[in-house]
Amino acid sequence: MKLTFAGTGSAFCTAADNFQSNMILETTNTDTGQLARMLIDCGTDARHALHRLGLWPKDFEAIYVSHLHSDHIGGLEWIALSNYFIFRRHRVDLYLVDELIEPLWEHSLRGGLEVSDHGDSTLDTYFNVKPMAPKGSFNWHDVKMDILPVDHIVADEGKMLSYALFGETKSTRFFVTTDAIFDPDAHMPYYRKADIIFQDCELGPRHSGVHAHYDQLKTLPDDIKAKMWLYHYPAYAKPDAVADGFCGFAMPEQSFDLA
Repeated sequence: MKLTFAGTGSAFCTAADNFQSNMILETTNTDTGQLARMLIDCGTDARHALHRLGLWPKDFEAIYVSHLHSDHIGGLEWIALSNYFIFRRHRVDLYLVDELIEPLWEHSLRGGLEVSDHGDSTLDTYFNVKPMAPKGSFNWHDVKMDILPVDHIVADEGKMLSYALFGETKSTRFFVTTDAIFDPDAHMPYYRKADIIFQDCELGPRHSGVHAHYDQLKTLPDDIKAKMWLYHYPAYAKPDAVADGFCGFAMPEQSFDLA
């Protein structure tokens, strides 16, 4: 099993050699013995990121959606229409927390996907929708995934959650924070349990308050930083993460063995 970064950039990254932070999980289909791929989030520039890796929408068995910002869902219309019209109605399993299903369709996808050649469509027309509980879990072939609600935006008017993943294979436990504020008290149990951590990381002079900033992450215990890779960074000059005790900044197309 391996995890590959299709891109490692932030939502607004325009670097010529980087795309938004979407990931590809690859393992063996336990029923067929064939290669199976899951796309973890599918952002606006996914078609370019996947093309660079030689992949098409038909090459995925599943997609996981962590939350509804466009760098995580903006490519779903392309996936849906490509599979429907080009790749013989190939259907992808779409894993997401049940409370995201209605707003994903009503506020993000319905305008472009509802009217089709066969009459009105729904999300189920294009995907095998797999609703999950906010603190649930699911098994995808030989990996168990726990879903972890994490605070992404906290404001007086309300809160936006992202749904992080804690995965467990036969030999490796990995934590993908998706998009989260710096919240060491809440995240520490998963930091401690994980063998490898993929942590979203903000750079630059301004702390937005919606992602963990590099300056904040530097304050984590040394043993946590020593198993942490940083991603979701903007196109600023990167500090020396290795010198500061981290594994480093994940790079586009970099793969990690999770077997």
